[in-house]
Amino acid sequence: MKYKCHSPILKEENHIVDKPLSKELADVLLKTGQCHIDHEGFDLNEIERGYYEANNVLIYHDDTWYKDGGKESGTTTILQPWYVQTGAIDEDNLIIDHSHYVFKYPIQGEAKEQVLQYAKERPELYRLVSTNYKCGLDLCIDYMNPETYTIEPILHIEWDYNNTHELLQKALEVERVINNPNSWKDVIPTILRYNKIARTKQIDAFIQADTRAGVLLGEKAYKLIPTL
Repeated sequence: MKYKCHSPILKEENHIVDKPLSKELADVLLKTGQCHIDHEGFDLNEIERGYYEANNVLIYHDDTWYKDGGKESGTTTILQPWYVQTGAIDEDNLIIDHSHYVFKYPIQGEAKEQVLQYAKERPELYRLVSTNYKCGLDLCIDYMNPETYTIEPILHIEWDYNNTHELLQKALEVERVINNPNSWKDVIPTILRYNKIARTKQIDAFIQADTRAGVLLGEKAYKLIPTL
């Protein structure tokens, strides 16, 4: 598997989103904008996107991502590349499906005060100023069967943290494994055999993901922090 491993571009965890919207935009977004909070993920609603853009925070729309943040397809959030595949499939038949660092910043300062003013007439806005900083790792590696050209999962992790230090520490731990193929590629046949058994026995998808992550990394597949 040919790839490039990227480091995240980090900012301070607080006071990144603290500038208010213009009065004209606030009257539109804070009175009528969609304000559902993605309770487990990183998707930004319409109002959050407005504040991020007003504070020059680069956000990205990924059509392949979706949790519970909105009704439209995909996810709009702060995504930064982690592992990026750089060439055609080689002899190990592994594919990086997706891999990102992901971040979410709280609305603070004058921006928070602005939301609180409008929340007096629209109380659901209080949820916008009830979130905290969080960051996460997302990595999905698949296997392509060279005989049938079908894809099978090898590893998928989604790990959330409330501080950047732990994110970086865990990313390095994963990289020590992934970047040393001799330490883990021998277990791929074991995972493929497990996948076959799991399909036959219809094992729960989350249990399957935990099993694969446990074999490769000794960790659960999903470690999510609630947004609220």
